[in-house]
Amino acid sequence: IMMNWGVFMPFSRPFWSPSEASAILFDWDGVIAETRLDFSEVHKKYYGDRQAMLLEDSVSLPPDRREALMRDLEELEMLGASVAALVPGISGVLEWVRARGIPWAVVSRNCRGSIMLAARVIEVEMPKIVLSRDDGKYVKPDPRALKETCAHLGVSPSETLLLGDYVYDMMGARRAGMRGVLVRKTIPPDWAPWLECSYTSMDDLCRELTNPSEMTPWEYQLAEREYGRDFLRFVNSTTAHLPLEARPNMGEWLVRAASLGIGTFAVPEGTLSPDLWRANQSFDLSCMGMDLTNAVQNFLDGRYPFAKALTQNDAMSACCLPEDASEIQGYLLASMSAERRGG
Repeated sequence: IMMNWGVFMPFSRPFWSPSEASAILFDWDGVIAETRLDFSEVHKKYYGDRQAMLLEDSVSLPPDRREALMRDLEELEMLGASVAALVPGISGVLEWVRARGIPWAVVSRNCRGSIMLAARVIEVEMPKIVLSRDDGKYVKPDPRALKETCAHLGVSPSETLLLGDYVYDMMGARRAGMRGVLVRKTIPPDWAPWLECSYTSMDDLCRELTNPSEMTPWEYQLAEREYGRDFLRFVNSTTAHLPLEARPNMGEWLVRAASLGIGTFAVPEGTLSPDLWRANQSFDLSCMGMDLTNAVQNFLDGRYPFAKALTQNDAMSACCLPEDASEIQGYLLASMSAERRGG
């Protein structure tokens, strides 16, 4: 049977759709396998009324208690895996992924044994890369777990989609500079700041993948609400010179310009010298001595994944925004008004 998966058509930046992903990282429990795990009793047993993350906060426990916690978690997960069911609608999503030839992986906080047991129970063919809490130093929402998986797949985090059912997945996506999609029937209100887009079922997500709609990335949603979608389109087509004398510093200037939707920055030649870093300490220390264009791209990657830094030689028709970050907004609004008037 030939399935109609729709016509792939990337949207113009800064807009996007989950269908544009170059790779997809899937959470496991609640996304592919439904094991209905309830960790509340384990949480109460080891942390009482304290708000704690089961894995990360285990370092606060005495060694014997930590070992007991890990045994209880594994026992609970294995029991759930033994009666696992396929999440409704996920077969269609996986079929879409395979039909497109999109690289994918599983990244889970569960133990490896429970993942592989559940996979056998629900008869799902697993990808080559399956990252459990037993397979590395880091687990979601630590962004290093996600970035390492992207490296194994040979893709950039900015081109990768993380599909999950819990707030930890969306935290991880935000921290790694990835696109994030939450699929969950009901969503607690306090999760809203982490969300980029969400669906109440996998069937809804599958319909989006086959008939994509234009979405605004999380990092530009505030600008869209304040100035509108046409403003974002106009600004994102702008290439702006990065002034070395930016005020109050280059980092804050870049954040202001990028948050308003600037899509490309023309960067002066040179390096992020120690003296230049002293004046611009929002750049990571690891960038000191780096080619300035690469340092700027490093700065943008996690914050504004669609934004690009180019050398001035490679940038075409770059404009000079005000050196003072507080004046950029007014300049762009005036520029758009002048263009509409034909000025």
